[in-house]
Amino acid sequence: MLIPLVLFAGCQSVLLTALVLVKGTDEPPKYDVLLKGEKRVAVVARSIIPAYELQGAPRDIARQVSNLLDENTRNKKLHVVEAGKVEAWLDNCNHDFESFTEVGRDKNINADIVIGIDIVGFQIRNPQSAYLVQGKCSVNVKAIDCKTSQVLASETLNIVDPPNMPLQGGVGLEAAFRPQFIGVVAQRIAALFHHYDKKKVNRFDADNLEMTRME
Repeated sequence: MLIPLVLFAGCQSVLLTALVLVKGTDEPPKYDVLLKGEKRVAVVARSIIPAYELQGAPRDIARQVSNLLDENTRNKKLHVVEAGKVEAWLDNCNHDFESFTEVGRDKNINADIVIGIDIVGFQIRNPQSAYLVQGKCSVNVKAIDCKTSQVLASETLNIVDPPNMPLQGGVGLEAAFRPQFIGVVAQRIAALFHHYDKKKVNRFDADNLEMTRME
């Protein structure tokens, strides 16, 4: 199944990257903390840097990671706390909390494990031109036992998409690209904890794909 990137406005040629989902080798996750036993897990994302381009990125990333874990984790006894419930808790405290376990331990969340995502870098727009975009995101991801505060898994991801060069297009390029990039970030984070296809995400240069142009 092919997921095309987007349509961009403008009369210029559009450089695209696509995600091609291909059935491939079943790869185990790097961390198996969610795969065994009855667990309730909450996903919480926050930014530790102020950035205009962040906007709702922490919320959107956490929501998509929650959905991916719910869909792909084979542990039938795993319950992923509804993203809306976590978002409501964060809104009530104005997103001001000391630790991820504080969120997970709240009686309305009541999680056994919290997947904490610290966004330490996030960029969509290429600083060299308003007509160039290239997603760059650095995240620190931890799985934490809410009762003991033990860190069960820890990983730093530096994600660049497209990996080799920015996309070029007209007005609307950034807005169209943004949800696609957030989806890539969420996939990379969630795959740390669930089985996935080794060949799931293959990238092709734009000149190997049919281009879409809007006049």
